[in-house]
Amino acid sequence: MTDLEQIVENEKRLLEAFKNKDLAVLDDLLYEKCLFHLPNGKTADKADVIENYRSGNTKMISILVSDQIINLVEDVAVVDVIQNMRLNYFDQSVDSSFRYLRVWKLFGDKWKGISVTGIQLQ
Repeated sequence: MTDLEQIVENEKRLLEAFKNKDLAVLDDLLYEKCLFHLPNGKTADKADVIENYRSGNTKMISILVSDQIINLVEDVAVVDVIQNMRLNYFDQSVDSSFRYLRVWKLFGDKWKGISVTGIQLQ
């Protein structure tokens, strides 16, 4: 599988893991020091995000992806994507479009997410 194919596959697996609350897959795909910039302006780390799913504070209902762009530069991949999402976040219902920028880095032969930034679109 090419690097591009691996990133495409990891992106699919990541979103399915968020949707299905598959914490083992999230743990596998995200680097231990992965940094998240959330659409609400807060910053979180991998442990925070996984705990929000584990506790039920975040519950993904649906994710539809469009306009995905993937740029590969040696052992780093940058993914820009629009995601239409329905979710519950700390007892608030959200149904909106977001632009996400995810950065993947190759560690040995495994790509891991090292940074995720999301903004809500108008």
